[in-house]
Amino acid sequence: MNRLKLLLLIFPLLLASCVDEDSMLGLGLVDPSDVVNVKKHQIEKTKVKAFIFHEGDSLKTSNYRYMTLGSYSDNEFGKVNTSIYTQISLSSNSQDFSSPTYDNSDSIVLTIAYTGAFTKDTLTKSMDMDISVYEVTESFKDSTTYYTNSNLQYNPTPIYSGTINVSPKKSVVLGSDTVSPHLRINLGSNFLAKIKALGNVSTNDIFKTGLKGFYIKATPSARRKVTSIGLVAYLDMYSSLSGMSLYYRDASNKTQKYNFVFDDKSYRFTHVDYDFSGTALSTFGLSSRKSKNDSINCQAALLDNKMLIGTFGTAYAKISIDSLLEWYKESTQSLGGFNQALLTIPVDATYLANNSEFNFPSTLVCYRKDTDGKFVYIHDAFDADFYNGKYDKTSKSYKMRITSHLQNYLNGNIKSSDIYIFPDARTSSASRVVLNGPQHPTNPAKIEIIYTR
Repeated sequence: MNRLKLLLLIFPLLLASCVDEDSMLGLGLVDPSDVVNVKKHQIEKTKVKAFIFHEGDSLKTSNYRYMTLGSYSDNEFGKVNTSIYTQISLSSNSQDFSSPTYDNSDSIVLTIAYTGAFTKDTLTKSMDMDISVYEVTESFKDSTTYYTNSNLQYNPTPIYSGTINVSPKKSVVLGSDTVSPHLRINLGSNFLAKIKALGNVSTNDIFKTGLKGFYIKATPSARRKVTSIGLVAYLDMYSSLSGMSLYYRDASNKTQKYNFVFDDKSYRFTHVDYDFSGTALSTFGLSSRKSKNDSINCQAALLDNKMLIGTFGTAYAKISIDSLLEWYKESTQSLGGFNQALLTIPVDATYLANNSEFNFPSTLVCYRKDTDGKFVYIHDAFDADFYNGKYDKTSKSYKMRITSHLQNYLNGNIKSSDIYIFPDARTSSASRVVLNGPQHPTNPAKIEIIYTR
């Protein structure tokens, strides 16, 4: 009769601020009463390596509904700024802005709905931000995929530049109406005159020739005593509150408006600027990278106890456990199969003490690479309830089942057991977390395998 054994596979990762693998694998018993029946194997550090990756300019950010705008800075992840390039569309098939209808136009206002925000101090509900809106002068390309490092040319003289209190939780009062929180920018009389001068535009394509789009950026106000912490606003481009409104008075002197919209025909992307100076991530050497496929040869043991995981392409980790195959072949020939393999990664205690759990990724997602080198979910991740991957406040860790992934590797169905760990919502949130690596002295990352003989 098969007996169920619990085997702890505690594997250290030698993490560098760089790009490639892991660091050490050891087997230790959990059930001491069965020590006669379960073998213990210690794999040398040199056989397993670990690295952190910077996704950066390989992260697609184009044409998503949810976007981000703002800036944050901290000691672990450096400074990150996110800005937006976007087209805007007519809400009708055609429009004549030179018609008498718009003779009494008085303003044109850009609005974008908030869905929330990141702030390091979660008690901070709003922040004064220096916001600038520029007119894009280079056309968006229909078939182009845009990434975090993508840019378009724009007129350096802003349409609007000023300080706005960004308040993602505060409703906006408009006359006698109260509406949901949103960013609201009056683009001024000069821009209103430009739109009216477009005259009769019969199609969206013609309109987008006259107005190619906007470039929008926001940073903590220079008037603030502390500008380094920052705020990143979360935006919903498809909300009914997102778009641009041209206000005018009709023949009865009543205020009317014509709406422009962000829709699926309005191309857009998020641009991200990184500054890793003074952090462990500084060894990525972004200024010296020639392409998104370049890697940096990192030997630093500085992060052997930690893994850094962050959105916006800031950082992700790779766990390599190829030595598992050696253990499987040489030490457990009678192993029938895995009942469960559970990856547990605790949050670094110091980072937890200094940061709010609210800003941690809600879920970590495990990928592998297919035969073409593209990222695909590990097999377990297709069953979200079984896989889990969520942050557990009780154990202060993330737990992911990787049973099928390891079994497929040992059975020869996939060529590598490497696991790539990313945060969820990589383009629509500013979440990030520092995790314990498998060489952490008191609370290491680990894999628990339950198997039968």
